[in-house]
Amino acid sequence: MNPPAQDTPAANEPAGYIPLPSPLKQKIKDGMVALTMATWCFLRPMSHLLYDGNRYFDNLPVLPVELLALAVNILGVALLIFLGIGVWRRFRTGVVPLVLDLCFLFLLVFPADFIRSQTMLKQPILTDTQVVGLLKQPMVMLCIFVVLMFLIWKHRWVARAVAAAIVVTFPVTLLTLAKILLACCNLMDVNGCPNAVPPPPLLPVREGRPRVVWMIFDETDYRLAFVQRPARLALPEFDRFRQEALSADHAYAPADMTIISMPALISGRRLSGTFPDGCDLALKLADTHVTNEWTALPSVFSQARELGVNTALVGWSIPYARLLGGSLNYCSWYAASFCEPADSTTFGGSIQQQIASLAWPFRGRQIFINMCQNSLKDSLSVSGDPKYGLILLHLPPPHAPGVYLPEKNQFTCLGMSRPASYFNNLVLADHELGALRRGMETAGQWDKSWVILSADHSWRASQSYDGVRDYRVPFLIKPPGGGQSLTYSNPLNTLLTHDLILAILQGQVTNQPSAASWLDAHAEPDLPVTQRDPRFE
Repeated sequence: MNPPAQDTPAANEPAGYIPLPSPLKQKIKDGMVALTMATWCFLRPMSHLLYDGNRYFDNLPVLPVELLALAVNILGVALLIFLGIGVWRRFRTGVVPLVLDLCFLFLLVFPADFIRSQTMLKQPILTDTQVVGLLKQPMVMLCIFVVLMFLIWKHRWVARAVAAAIVVTFPVTLLTLAKILLACCNLMDVNGCPNAVPPPPLLPVREGRPRVVWMIFDETDYRLAFVQRPARLALPEFDRFRQEALSADHAYAPADMTIISMPALISGRRLSGTFPDGCDLALKLADTHVTNEWTALPSVFSQARELGVNTALVGWSIPYARLLGGSLNYCSWYAASFCEPADSTTFGGSIQQQIASLAWPFRGRQIFINMCQNSLKDSLSVSGDPKYGLILLHLPPPHAPGVYLPEKNQFTCLGMSRPASYFNNLVLADHELGALRRGMETAGQWDKSWVILSADHSWRASQSYDGVRDYRVPFLIKPPGGGQSLTYSNPLNTLLTHDLILAILQGQVTNQPSAASWLDAHAEPDLPVTQRDPRFE
């Protein structure tokens, strides 16, 4: 975006040099600026599709239609920017160049928001709702006003400076387009992990065999859901469930992170840490300090299969089907929104979703809403199906982002404060529990099933609400036919859920009193592993 250069005679040009007219040179420069800025606008889907070296947490493979859609989006936006630069050059003064310069500078918001969100995964400093709140501060508003006045005054100079800065990254644009071409021609592989193995065949269902439905509502905090619940917060389904269940009031999850807690719960092994290792998950065993691949360890599902029990799982965030698929008769899982920001199986859908990902705060919440709705639908299907004897439902709410408005009983893509986000999603979890109960009652399975309700960790941001961090999680056990409200006060770690489920399936635990006795014999008051990796929260 520089002023047109005047034609000058070529002097001392090397042999074979073909001089280009200045207007053509300028258009080439403008095209480079437009193409580079368009590439930066689609940094989020571009990073996911082409530069994600570890696809451990991805569910869907990268398809050629997605890559073609990315190329079309980049080229389409580049064309619009190029045309805008052309109009800008025709109007040297007045309102038109001012508006075009400000629009050009506004495009920097998209890559800036992507960088903010990626930084949030490593160090959660500034959420989008906090950004909005910050912008409302008087001093910040004054600074914005001063910057805006400066941009209006020196808009041409600032626009030229930004154009000169971003065009330096033009080789990245060429690399991106080249990778799209190579991947579409099957000359480069952008997919990291294979599809899940096919599920094993169903086993015969024995009449009268114990049946367990294990519900994990992600990040449910025992203290705030049951003990120090806000006065205006109504959770009738949790309260109703508690009235017929054994409820531990000093239960702790194996860890304070999903990526450690869920593998520990499923394997029954105490873990000191985990990390993605290619397409598997490396588990650091706390007792032996040995690192094992998750797929190499037995799980509660593989052991249930050995007992002749069919298994099912509905979850999110962790690639359950890929890691546990060989021991699951049914599995559906959903990747976290930041892992698959714009996936679609059609060209048109990819175009739309990649454009929608530009407004990521809204798009990310919409993905989470879809995940909540779809995972509940899947959970209703399997929890009421009598052919499955062990079912794990790892459901998203009340985990962030906040997407639910209890007073309207509807979802929203608009942001909300951290406390409102948590408590609104806690009401959503309560509604999902009610829906699951009604679905199982309709299918005649509620009174035939053991239902264990817990969480993978408590609310990690509770200090933003009342300054208190409590690591306790719910741990409620409802026997078939229902029981009485019974409080279990001995400290325990929910790691024992693995062994408790197997004891139920083997007929060693048959009712509420025997469940309490079993806990007495096996409960250990171990606190969770609290090392923190925000990418997996």
